[in-house]
Amino acid sequence: MFPLPLTCFEEYMLREDCPAYPMLGFFRLRFTGFLDREAFEESVDRAVERHALLRATIAQTNRKRLHWEDHPDWRPVVQWQPQTNEYGFPNADNGDLAETSLTRIWVVERESGHDVFLQIHHCCADALGASMVFEDLLVGYAANLRPASEPIELPALKADLLLDRGAPGQTVWKFLKTFHQRLLGFGGAHKFLLHRPTPLMPTKDPPDRTTPPTQFPTPVIVTLTQDETKALLATAKSLGVTVNDLLLRDLFLAMDVWQEQHVTERDGDWYRIYVPVNVRTAAERSMPMANSMSLFFLEQKAGNLPTKDVLLKKLHDHMLRATKRQLKYTFLITLGLARTLGNGIATTTSADKCFSTTCLSNLGPVFDRTPLPRRDGKIVAGNVELEAVDFVIPLRRYMNAAFCVYTYAGRLRILMHTDPRVLSDEQTRTLLETFTDQIRETIAPNLSAAD
Repeated sequence: MFPLPLTCFEEYMLREDCPAYPMLGFFRLRFTGFLDREAFEESVDRAVERHALLRATIAQTNRKRLHWEDHPDWRPVVQWQPQTNEYGFPNADNGDLAETSLTRIWVVERESGHDVFLQIHHCCADALGASMVFEDLLVGYAANLRPASEPIELPALKADLLLDRGAPGQTVWKFLKTFHQRLLGFGGAHKFLLHRPTPLMPTKDPPDRTTPPTQFPTPVIVTLTQDETKALLATAKSLGVTVNDLLLRDLFLAMDVWQEQHVTERDGDWYRIYVPVNVRTAAERSMPMANSMSLFFLEQKAGNLPTKDVLLKKLHDHMLRATKRQLKYTFLITLGLARTLGNGIATTTSADKCFSTTCLSNLGPVFDRTPLPRRDGKIVAGNVELEAVDFVIPLRRYMNAAFCVYTYAGRLRILMHTDPRVLSDEQTRTLLETFTDQIRETIAPNLSAAD
């Protein structure tokens, strides 16, 4: 199977990477209780054995085509008790995928338990792919602590499915049958090229690409209560929309309120939110960790948003059309066309302009199928309980903050990855508060009804 050609989306992630804005995914598993070192490191070795892209590097063929090279014997060194930054995370190792795998694992001891941190290059995995690794770590660790008479089996993986990762999953005939719908997607791509998205905090000077940040990653987090999370689900149901529709609407509103308070000169550009979309088919659920996603874009005129109800309906209708017409493939097809033009992807990613105002990645419930016991909804793996999990989305140039939301143990968690080189502590705090307050305003009727 190896050498494995890079998909167009993996190449896009690679070209986006630069020292000042590392294209690295950071993840934290927070445990109540302390890990057994030998059992945990054995589970790490097993996970890296099962997921080849954790240990792979990138090389070029004679035709300058990029591909993955496997290093079956490579394993990361688990670092125990590293230094952490003021956000509680170890600082990133911004290396070169052509030289070595960039998978890193740290374990930090707190008063009541361990935190496990994982760094994975975004070329290698999206959040769903990384979640497969976390489940392997949890199940493998629990299995290592159980007697041989009570085994726990890891789910079977089919490595050959990596050959089709990130593909639209359609035959040529199916593509041609829906070509008229694709044209609608390319019409949206035309608008994408014409509109100029505004950063949250516009700056006169272009961002530096070469100097690594002094701290990375830099996330801030809010967790809704179980009652608030239930009220969010009830509100979406009562309005006939999805939770994602509500969150997108409230993020647009929050950005507009925040900019009105913090930006002195608003030039009437566009807010753009990009939404990561999973493109795995049902048959690919047993595919090892990979990056198999696309991007979908939503725009609204900055400083001139519709009313709350009108905006919600617009976003809901837009998402319905996009799903029905399978417009999630438009970005992948556009990248594929750009790659056929030689350096099209590199040219796109090197352009000195704002790609998107922000990102909202909604992972939904995480670890809901993990075959381990629960205590108050939280996974119990051997002698530890998984208290919380965090997914940190990498930042791009001109993107001052990115949001990831997910539900674990019945609680919605909102993680905002912020760029402290652009946003002050006070601006960061008020941005997350404005978004959270908007959500709480939305769910207030259903929250009071539950009381």
